[in-house]
Formats: sequence, C-alpha cells, structure tokens
Amino acid sequence: MIKILLLFFIGLVSTFILISFSSDEGKLEPHVPGEFSLEALLMQLGDEELNHSIGTYDSAKAKLGEELIINGRTVYEGKLSKKISKHFVCTDCHNLTREFENLASESPKDRLEYAKKNNLNYLQGSTFYGIYNRTSFFNGDYLKKYGEMTLNARDTLENAIQLCSKYCSSGRYLKDWELEAMMHYFKKNDLKMSDFDFSDADLEIIRDAGSNTEKENAEFAKKLKSKYRQSYSATFLKPIQRDDRKYGEGGDVQNGEAIYEISCLSCHAYKRVTYLSLDKGKLSADMFWRNIRNYSDKSLYQIVRYGTHSKFGRRQYMPLFTKEKMSDEQLNDLVAYIKQLAGK
Repeated sequence: MIKILLLFFIGLVSTFILISFSSDEGKLEPHVPGEFSLEALLMQLGDEELNHSIGTYDSAKAKLGEELIINGRTVYEGKLSKKISKHFVCTDCHNLTREFENLASESPKDRLEYAKKNNLNYLQGSTFYGIYNRTSFFNGDYLKKYGEMTLNARDTLENAIQLCSKYCSSGRYLKDWELEAMMHYFKKNDLKMSDFDFSDADLEIIRDAGSNTEKENAEFAKKLKSKYRQSYSATFLKPIQRDDRKYGEGGDVQNGEAIYEISCLSCHAYKRVTYLSLDKGKLSADMFWRNIRNYSDKSLYQIVRYGTHSKFGRRQYMPLFTKEKMSDEQLNDLVAYIKQLAGK
C-alpha cells in the first residue's frame, strides 16, 4: 500500500513539474508521458544544461536510431542505408537496458549479479541506458588504446559515438542524420524519476522546486547526481603472472558458468561475431585448459585482459575486459568452470 501511494505521489509530482515546464519558457518538456526525465528535473533545479541536450525530442528519429544501434542500418528516405560496420553492431558490446540495481555502482560483482538476475549479456562496454545523462566517455586507460582521439570524445557524446562507430566497430563515421537519430534514441532512454528511490523529503524538495532557494535546489541536484554514474572508469590490467595465477582454485564454478554463458558465448556461440566457435562441450574447455599457462590468445588470462586487435583481412576483434567490467576474482571463477568442464 505504501509503495502504491508513493508511485501515486510521484505521478502527482510529475504532473506538477510538467505544468511548471510547460509554462516556463526555455525549460524542456518531458517526452514520455508519465516518465519525467532526469534532465528535465535537473534543469528545473537550476542545473547546467548538458552540452548534447536535445530540446525537441523526435520519436521517429529515435526509432531510426534504435534500428541503427541494433541492426547497423535502417530504411531512410525510402532506401536501405549502408551498414555502419560489416563486422559489428552496437549491441555486440553494449546492452541497452539498466545494468545495476544501484545506478551509482560500477562494481563488476554488482553488475554480474544484475545480469544473471535479469538475463543480460555480460559485455565489455558500458550500457547505453542512461548514456544521455553522462558527461564523460572513453575514460581512464582508453587513452592508451585510442590515443589523442579520446581527448575530443571524453566530454562530448557525439564525438564519443563517432569514435566508437569508426574504430571500435571497425566501421565508418556516421552521417549527420544517423548521428542525430542515435542521439534521439539515447534521449528517449535517458534516466527517469522512476529509476530512483525518493524519500518523502526528496519528494517534498521536488514538489517545491519552483519556490525553493537556489542553494536548496543546487544541493539537491548534487545529491541527485550522486545517485547515478556520470561516467564509468576504465582500468586496463595486465595478465596475471603464471606464479600468481590460481588456475581456478577456490573459484565459484556456478559464477564461472554464468560468465561463460552470458559473456563468452554471447559472441562465440556458432561464431556469431567471431572466427572462434565455442560451446559448452569438452573440446572447447580442453582448448582453453591446454593454453591456460600460456601468454597467447587462447589463454583466458591473456585474452580477457588484452583482447585482440583489428587488422587487415581480419577486422573483427575481441575487445578487452577492464578491471571494472570483469574482476580477477570473476576471471578465476571462469577458469574454475573451464577446469571442471575439461575434467581436470
């Protein structure tokens, strides 16, 4: 009953703010009925506008953007567009839905538990859900991989998309209409009030946003932004040295099996987006176990941390897993499962 009343109150608050935004020139209007956007709420609180802010949301453009992201192409002006990449689509590396129960977390443990619970793939890239609300991209050690190209992409979502389109996907730069379509899709899937658990005190501040002091609104905006990731860290790790490897000892086999299914097989089952076909049979496990002590592409310790590189004649490659996307503990769980599957 309390939850129902809370949802009802949020609906009333949304309606209140909707009226405020509709009558306040220069403020954004919510684009999905009943789902008031985080961006609109922050602007109502006097926060700075995002540098990629979209003033007028277009659902038709968002639909084109969704098709480009999922299929790599779409029908535009009556014609089938050229593929962005012959080798990848965005969803090979990025989920489209929420990946954490707590939106402020970037713990690989939290992420894996949420993926298992919600039947999500456990991928190398950060989710596109809420990417519209972030202010920094290609962070941390991605500078080591993409060099100075990341400098123009770190604080500009459009540039980050173009870098990913051209280099991460082994594809091409997007045309203006394609980039615009993707931006409208991201706007459609920005964070909403319903993504957060608001206390009664929080709801009171939101309801009175128009009459609160500037300081009160600024403090609440800061508190609100602490509830979700405005950027994700990226720490590149070197493969664990042979003498320091546990080779599955003490690892959680069930966890390892889940990682194998929703991470490894998401790309390698039936060679979906790769040259290497894997399954849950003994031959796949034997191949990994024979190479487990090596420093080669067939060693799990090596491939998880270094991935592979796109090259002429073989543009498909495996992106690496950063520390934040797969922990050493999870890697040991994966090895423990492979060891059991191989009968060792």
